[in-house]
Amino acid sequence: MDYFDDADLIECLQDIYQETRRPFIIIIIDEWDCIFREFREDKDAQAQYLDFLRDILKDKGYVHLVYMTGILPIKKYGTHSALNMFDEFSMTDPGPLAEFVGFTENEVHTLCEKYQMDM
Repeated sequence: MDYFDDADLIECLQDIYQETRRPFIIIIIDEWDCIFREFREDKDAQAQYLDFLRDILKDKGYVHLVYMTGILPIKKYGTHSALNMFDEFSMTDPGPLAEFVGFTENEVHTLCEKYQMDM
């Protein structure tokens, strides 16, 4: 089966999922939000990008997990894009991921000693 369609990424992903029954983990690391920071005035491009994210990610059987990192919270833009399926975690409010992000007190203590800094 030919999965490649240079005009329709969503169809490619759906075809692969239908054939394999293995959902995708989609990762967008650092800069998902670049268009909002670098092109603040280009509202049309921002809307088009959010529509793309919604169309490729929202309510798709082929999506198992989406991991996105950036400076800005995606929910800030969720009203337009209907990207309301995300749970957000931050370094300051890591929720159930707390044990996996940031530094422990012991790690901070060790780093402070190493770099001769006051804890």
